[in-house]
Amino acid sequence: MKAWQIKDQFGLRHLELCDTPKPILKSGEILLKMQAASLNYRDMVTVEGGYGKTVKTPLIPCSDGAGVVEECGPNTSRFNRGDLICPSFFPNWKDGSADPGKLPDALGGAYGGTLCDYMVVSEDACVKAPAHLNAIEAATLPCAALTAWSALFELSSLKSSDCLVIQGTGGVALFALQLAKAVGATVLITSSSDEKLERARNLGADHLVNYRTHPQWDREVKKIWSQGADHIIELGGAQTLEQSIRATRIGGHISLIGVLSGANTNTIPLPLILMRNIRIQGVTVGSRTAFERMNSFLEKHQIHPVIDTTFPFDETIAAFKHLTSGKHFGKVCVEF
Repeated sequence: MKAWQIKDQFGLRHLELCDTPKPILKSGEILLKMQAASLNYRDMVTVEGGYGKTVKTPLIPCSDGAGVVEECGPNTSRFNRGDLICPSFFPNWKDGSADPGKLPDALGGAYGGTLCDYMVVSEDACVKAPAHLNAIEAATLPCAALTAWSALFELSSLKSSDCLVIQGTGGVALFALQLAKAVGATVLITSSSDEKLERARNLGADHLVNYRTHPQWDREVKKIWSQGADHIIELGGAQTLEQSIRATRIGGHISLIGVLSGANTNTIPLPLILMRNIRIQGVTVGSRTAFERMNSFLEKHQIHPVIDTTFPFDETIAAFKHLTSGKHFGKVCVEF
């Protein structure tokens, strides 16, 4: 089979398209003929060696993808040949809350990932794709969509009366926007691009703030909601967390998901967190059963992922370069 591999050296220029043996099924496993994959920031960090010695090579990168069941091994019963399937980001996290037995081992890190034309997975470590989505759309779900879903509905309970702030227009951000609007919440989006903000408005965003024009964007939030936002999707990290805290109402909730502007900060206003009873919740994807609940929601509301660009399988390196350019709006995908 064909597979992209990190072999002896990290770095995008060392990512190779290789011929590897077609995997053989064991009991409880299914063979997927992969149709598509999608890229996350985490995948680029992995390829560049950002996780250090925790990643062993050779490795097939990427956590997100979708494939058709080509063969079912012995002692399998959850799926049929021809079903469109998404492998789970965390193969060992079937249900319940996170614990050391379920995290941190993930596809495209501890386990080989989705950038291959055939993939063997445990039938307990994957879900059936929503019926209304094609393979490229389904391939965007395992990490970005499930992270947004977990932040809003598994680890909190977003309501129609809530006001939500979302940072940026990447994959998690746009899924959060679509999910929030499906339940009727009011959403404010921040971005450095007026063009992207207008596209977010077309997806249902109620309020738009350009953080280049308004670097103290927390004050813009307070102009709209004087008490602050009920919930914030925090994707920036070190350079944005303080403003998120200042933009959150008493008793509000911050979902800490990304560290795009850095991982370390010395500017956290701890008294504001304490005296205003703010909850900061780390969010790391979610369980298989959470994935299934999300897929039911997506089907009910007929939500389609926002796809920026789709590259052919043999142009995967160009797909990674497009991801790192920051020009994308929504998901960057690879079609097999």
